[in-house]
Amino acid sequence: MGEGHVNGSEKRPSALRVKGLDSPHGVWEPRTVFVSMVAVLMVGPTAVELTGFVEMAGESPTRSDGPGIVLLWLPFLFCVGVPAAVLGAVFGVLPTLSVAVWMARRCAGRHVRWILVVASCWAAAVALWPAVVDGGPGIWLPVWLSGTVVLSTVALLTRWAVTRGRPYWTVVGVGLMSAVAVVAVGSLAYGTGLVEEYAPPGVHASDLVGTWNDGHGGTLRLGKEGRTVATNTRGERWEVALPDGRCEGSGTWTFERNDNPWLQSVNIDAGDCWPEQWTLGGTAGRPKLNYEYGDPDSPDWYVLTR
Repeated sequence: MGEGHVNGSEKRPSALRVKGLDSPHGVWEPRTVFVSMVAVLMVGPTAVELTGFVEMAGESPTRSDGPGIVLLWLPFLFCVGVPAAVLGAVFGVLPTLSVAVWMARRCAGRHVRWILVVASCWAAAVALWPAVVDGGPGIWLPVWLSGTVVLSTVALLTRWAVTRGRPYWTVVGVGLMSAVAVVAVGSLAYGTGLVEEYAPPGVHASDLVGTWNDGHGGTLRLGKEGRTVATNTRGERWEVALPDGRCEGSGTWTFERNDNPWLQSVNIDAGDCWPEQWTLGGTAGRPKLNYEYGDPDSPDWYVLTR
């Protein structure tokens, strides 16, 4: 009887031990690896939708595509996105789970708590790269927060799914439900006015008169009589710009008003500095002139404020 009881206990180990999450090495079993890859893929559409809703409320030189952009991204997410899922699983999700399991074995606490801690630390380290490249602490904080949320979500989903009987269908089901929930909640928030979509301020030509600057010594003066003078501004046409990439000139300007604030534009003819239209941005209290240049698919923006 005693021996039979012991053998029976050995045949019914805990769910985590069956699925290989009882040790850091067990995390790297094929089953967990593939589940984590599927989790990364399924979280992708939800992340794109969330980004689209957030961008709708944020100030931008162009109108946001909103969550609908996910429809155009789906082929990329589920085809070209496979290598990204492999990298995300191997260098993000699985190391996070491994360290969390190790910490749970060595220290007091549940796996869930350590997954959140490890994901936060890993995201903080990764966020240093865009902070150094793109502009300091202002970039680091949102990248760290979003990275922590995404990595924690995928790691927790992977940990939970591998304990289920059909882990892959579990991940797919959660991914689809989360995508639908984000659309529902986001549409409700904007539809009820709880969150407002950003739009440029509506202005008149008289509102644009004055001196605009780029924050780096460049100024553009728009006069009442329709004359304009550019001093030390950045030139998009480098062959006529000054050696340091700056441009100077004088000429005329006109404003094209439109009831749709996104279609307002300012035509500036200041020598050879800018060959096309400027658009309006910013807010009513702090308007901006935006000029698009570079790659049309991934443009840069030259911004003047007043």
